[in-house]
Amino acid sequence: MGSAREFPCKFYRGTWTLRTRTGESPLGPVKHTLNGNTGRQLWTFDPAAAPAAWEADALSHFRREYEAMAEVRHHSADEPLRLQALRETGGKRRAAKPLPKGAAEAEQVDASLRHGIGFYGSLQMEDGHWPGDYGGPMFLLPGLVIACYVTETELPAEHRAEMLRYLRNHQNEDGGTGLHIEGHSTMFGTSLNYVAARLLGMAADDPHCLRARAFMHGRGGAVNNTSWAKFWLALLGVYEWRGINPLPPEMWILPYWLIVHPGRFWCHCRMVYLPMSYLYGKRAACPPTPLTEALRKELYVEPYSEIAWEEQRNNCGPADMYVQHHPLQDLLWKVVAAAEPWIPAWLRRRALSWCADMILHEDGSTRHVDIGPVNKAINMVCCWYDDPHGEAFKAHLPRIFDYLWLAEDGMKMQGYNGSQAWDTAFAVQAIAASGLGEEAEVSPILRKAHEYLDASQDHGWPISDCSSEGLKGVIAALGLPGVAALEPERLFDCVNVILSYQNTAEHWGTGGWATYENTRGPAALELLNPSECFGDIVIDYSYCELTCACITALSHFHRRHPGHRTAEISTAIKLGAARNGSATSSGPTARGAWFGVVGLASVGEREATSPHVAKALAFLRSKQLPDGGWGESYLSSSRKEYHHADASQVVNTSWAMLALLAGTEGCDESMAGAAPVLARAAAFLMSMQEPTGDWPQQLISGVFNHNCMITYANYRNIFPLWALGQYRRRLRGEPLPNLDAENLAPCGKSRRGGDTATARGDVEVCTSLEQRQASDMQSVVYGLLDP
Repeated sequence: MGSAREFPCKFYRGTWTLRTRTGESPLGPVKHTLNGNTGRQLWTFDPAAAPAAWEADALSHFRREYEAMAEVRHHSADEPLRLQALRETGGKRRAAKPLPKGAAEAEQVDASLRHGIGFYGSLQMEDGHWPGDYGGPMFLLPGLVIACYVTETELPAEHRAEMLRYLRNHQNEDGGTGLHIEGHSTMFGTSLNYVAARLLGMAADDPHCLRARAFMHGRGGAVNNTSWAKFWLALLGVYEWRGINPLPPEMWILPYWLIVHPGRFWCHCRMVYLPMSYLYGKRAACPPTPLTEALRKELYVEPYSEIAWEEQRNNCGPADMYVQHHPLQDLLWKVVAAAEPWIPAWLRRRALSWCADMILHEDGSTRHVDIGPVNKAINMVCCWYDDPHGEAFKAHLPRIFDYLWLAEDGMKMQGYNGSQAWDTAFAVQAIAASGLGEEAEVSPILRKAHEYLDASQDHGWPISDCSSEGLKGVIAALGLPGVAALEPERLFDCVNVILSYQNTAEHWGTGGWATYENTRGPAALELLNPSECFGDIVIDYSYCELTCACITALSHFHRRHPGHRTAEISTAIKLGAARNGSATSSGPTARGAWFGVVGLASVGEREATSPHVAKALAFLRSKQLPDGGWGESYLSSSRKEYHHADASQVVNTSWAMLALLAGTEGCDESMAGAAPVLARAAAFLMSMQEPTGDWPQQLISGVFNHNCMITYANYRNIFPLWALGQYRRRLRGEPLPNLDAENLAPCGKSRRGGDTATARGDVEVCTSLEQRQASDMQSVVYGLLDP
């Protein structure tokens, strides 16, 4: 199959640089965009640019430090990005202004904020967005590597070397690899990452491979695997298609009125299974090569020719099994497998043609970025099988690099092509909330960020909470120096999208918001979840976090433009607030409390007037640790019960502070009661701030589908700034921005009538519509794969 599949890894010298607003790529230019590729992130390598001695030494130090601690500290700290920012200042760090001994708390908070904003501003890209690591899942990069191997696409040597560094660094002590960087070893993670390492040039007798093989063979080999792993292995030609539950493309041309039509599935689910079914329908597989023949021997305990493939369809080990197949699902697959040989060839051709058209539509609508990294890689293979020399396949190649991120742990594939608008919208709100936005050193940061939000409104897959946070970011920057207001019609368009996404009774909902679109089917469709390792992937559920983002955005907008769809906005806010206020969870967590409390506070609810807010804040107070912080493990999400982390986390602490500030605002008694809790939390955040103004990267802080964690590297800066900024307002006696004061009831009386309820127990203020997903500190608002 040619030298493109040999993937040699050579030692390289040169300099990595993160660029934005570029249409370039190692595999050709990308198509022109109307916003000039604003927000596009591309790590480029210049072999002729020797780094300065201090930068080379620092990067080498960070890499060695990470490798030494990789088995206990899994998360990288985005050091190459920080070194690049330092490079642009000639290696000079911004020094904090010294405070006099015994400075008052307000002075300390003020100084910490200014230092933190100054540092974070140095990471801002020229187009106004904040870049950052959005990795975490360990099954994404192997899919890309397999797709490149199958399509004979050769990645640059320096990229391959950094990918190998990443795979080595994230092997667990037992030789396996997890579903995500902090997770226990799974067959899914181990088998795919083993294959990726071999395709990238690692020898079979390398200690990394020996340990991984021992892990796999000790657990029955790669047949004991998830359905997604089996798909990738079959595509590579190292697993047989008959060992996979059927994915007939004919299901896509069924009548849409059927409740089980895949068009009713959550968009991430259907956009992954669409190209999967296309390749399954073709039984596409890489022709044998010496390497794939070797992998057939290395992956399994039994000889490849002796494996009973049909018996492996539902064979999945306990380490991977998060969601058991329902017996009805297994029966369905048996019936479909028995019926598939009788499908007429003409019907298969028609179904494949329909799938191919939808794949091309997805590629075109997203400029070949696609909704996420999984279908990006699979769509690329589909286009290659359709025409390896065609423009549809060639247009995919430059966009590979949009998903790649470099850190000191190596090069990874991200959960999207970045979280630029999301992070930037949060950053604008955080910095503006401090009240420092008009100062000369701060206003240019917010002006550039506002310009980025202005340029990034158009999107191939609009999302309810991204739209909401973007709208709030735009509104937060209004009136600041140099910020040009967007045309009202632009804001109206955004509000119209948000309103259209609310799940009312006709959308199997009770007033909440889901991710990308209205819910298209009943929760019973989750019985068809075939993934084994992800929860709640079949339909798009309403979530607390998204609902709160939407009602706060509508509230902020309504104050500025009270004449636009007034009655509809009022009704939408009431329905959303009632939906979240009435939801309770057995797995209370602080991130859900932050979203829930802020959402309810935006419509006038407070601790003294709302039993829901009171319960949430009582929960938060009960979880504060002796050092003043909060710390929660990702296990809260997967196990749906609260799990303390080993130590307090700056991100968790910030979320808790924001909830406490919002829930006690405007009531002297509540504010007085929260004061010592907030003071201890603020002291913790300031004690964790580094001399540079940065905050440390600690545990991973995002999740999708309950069970897979994902990185939001910017949270370590955004949320401490936001919490301390609002706390600064509290210390100065200034009201918090955008909280509804007009509808605020007198302290001690509920707006619904009656006395204030007493908080009882660990009851969380919000959860998903079906009480299936713990709205925990770690959860990703999107709910991706990703999602």
